[in-house]
Amino acid sequence: MKTLRPAQLAWIGQAALIVLPVVVLSGVALHFLREDRTAIEQDARNRANSLGPDAARQIGEQISAFLAVSLKNGLAIQGEIVDGQGRAVPDYLRVPTPSDWVTKLRPRDAELWETVQDARFQHPKTEAANKALMALSGPGNPRPVHANAQLGLLIAAEPHSDSDALIRQAVTIAQQYPGEVTESGTPVADLALLLALRHVAKGDLPRDLAATIEANLASNPSFLSATILDEVAASATTTESARSMAARLRDSWQQQESGRQRTRETMQDFVPRLQRWFAGPTILYSIDGAGTPRAPLNGGKPAPATLAPGSGLALCIPQYGGWRITLVRLEPLVRSLHVNLPDYLGAWLDVEGERWNIGEWKNPKLAQLANIKGSFVLNARYPFTLAIDLTRPDLLYAPYPRRLLPTQWLIFTAATAALLGIWRLWHTYRDQTRLNEMKSNLVSSVSHELRAPLAAVRLMAESLESGRVDGAEKQRNYYRLIVRECRRLSSLVENVLDFSRIDQGRKEYHREPLDALALLRHTVMLMEPGAAGRGVRVRLSEPPPEFESLQPSWDSEAVEQSMVNLLDNAIKHSPVDGEVRVEVELLPAVVRFWVIDDGLGIPAEEQKKIFDLFYRYGSELRRETEGVGIGLSIVKHVAEAHGGHVLVESSPGHGSRFGLELPR
Repeated sequence: MKTLRPAQLAWIGQAALIVLPVVVLSGVALHFLREDRTAIEQDARNRANSLGPDAARQIGEQISAFLAVSLKNGLAIQGEIVDGQGRAVPDYLRVPTPSDWVTKLRPRDAELWETVQDARFQHPKTEAANKALMALSGPGNPRPVHANAQLGLLIAAEPHSDSDALIRQAVTIAQQYPGEVTESGTPVADLALLLALRHVAKGDLPRDLAATIEANLASNPSFLSATILDEVAASATTTESARSMAARLRDSWQQQESGRQRTRETMQDFVPRLQRWFAGPTILYSIDGAGTPRAPLNGGKPAPATLAPGSGLALCIPQYGGWRITLVRLEPLVRSLHVNLPDYLGAWLDVEGERWNIGEWKNPKLAQLANIKGSFVLNARYPFTLAIDLTRPDLLYAPYPRRLLPTQWLIFTAATAALLGIWRLWHTYRDQTRLNEMKSNLVSSVSHELRAPLAAVRLMAESLESGRVDGAEKQRNYYRLIVRECRRLSSLVENVLDFSRIDQGRKEYHREPLDALALLRHTVMLMEPGAAGRGVRVRLSEPPPEFESLQPSWDSEAVEQSMVNLLDNAIKHSPVDGEVRVEVELLPAVVRFWVIDDGLGIPAEEQKKIFDLFYRYGSELRRETEGVGIGLSIVKHVAEAHGGHVLVESSPGHGSRFGLELPR
């Protein structure tokens, strides 16, 4: 197991002292937040229970009103099952059935009606019949008597009346007496309309006559409706608008007939189901647009999550000899419902086990706050349960920002401060560790680099002093080696001093115009003796002609030191008998000094690291070249201080190209 160092233990202890108070404070704050949430939800539950009875009564009234309006406007399908046979409501008899209104006439009115009937077969009695009809049409008589008297007067006046006046009178009778029948059971309105159609000129139908025919076909169909449509088609033949109107009436009638047929079939589908399931007023759920029912909801069928397209309610009311059944589509019914609740509450109905959502929300996982019983009425009372749920927690908690927000901000601020403290503590620890490592590396590297040349200089100086070196040529070699090692020591000391000045921010550069070519040649000349001692050649390539006259404003000492560092680095990494080339690339805005060697090269992943302070490519234990690891860092600083860059191009086994780019 790895043992932690004292510095690491100290860092962990300091971090714990920062985190522990924040954790305790956050725990206390979260506890109070949870208590506030419980209190808020309890307030919402109490309010839901207090609003529930009024909301249930409101919903019951809305459903009852919707059902009544739907029946009145024909939006609901209503049918009957009588003696096991289904039929639509309203429907009509295909064969007329005599009416009993004649048998209920008063004696005086019965005599008058007898006079009218006799006049149909005895022409001399026409005047007496007209007087009788006028008397029957007077006030105080029942509507059937009025309707038949008016129709009789219209028939009597037909031979002598103007066509337009007769048509207007016929339209008035049809509008005033819808649903009334003659003694034989024939609709009075239909007879009046047929009489009017006989007097219509070939062409367009009068607008009021066409509208009355359309309304009568829709609300009071009879066995004469098809005949009326035939007369309309025969009359409307001369214009396109008349033919179009006749076709529209025919299509509307066919759709009504189809609807009545579907209603009869739907009612007939209820017969076996009601015989098996019916036990009083029952609500059935229908899943198709035609209203075909499935098992009753109170039979234990699972309630669907959403309303199926075309779904509806079947309200079954017992009556003598069978049932009266009303089918209503659920979608418009549910859309018409609303309940006065706060915005954060939603409601849904449970009708015999079927769930209806009220509103747009559909989230079954929300908290249920109240369940209230209610009912709606349509010839019978149907129960339901109104459930009130919490649907918008964000709105529920909106009135409480003064309690919630400060606590949240307190937790956030404390956590942020703790994170910042730990982050700063970590960076301080890391920087301190890195600084200690850098100091250790500096002492180790400088000591190593100084020990070798000092030992060599001392040894050669002692040899010269003791006279053990014979011959002038050998002595000159010793002197030359001493000079080389002293130059090396001077370069090392200068780099260390520059690093110190840069690190402390005291490094200053004195820019002034200079002869760039002379500076370059002087630098190369300085490095040639040291390179020769290592068996490496230094060659300056011919610069561009424009470079000879170039006089940029640079710090000559800093640029020369940078070139010396680049050349020294290339010489140290070049093999024996290798060559270091110096090239000049002149661009419109910058000058590039390229130092090219034939060394081992540098991998791509290491090229960004070599400019870091004290970084040296390869293991310190097996490095083959001397150096401290600050030369390239100084080159980079000098280049950037002049507004330039340091470039490197290298690959393992193909040498390296270092470029010093400076502005012209």
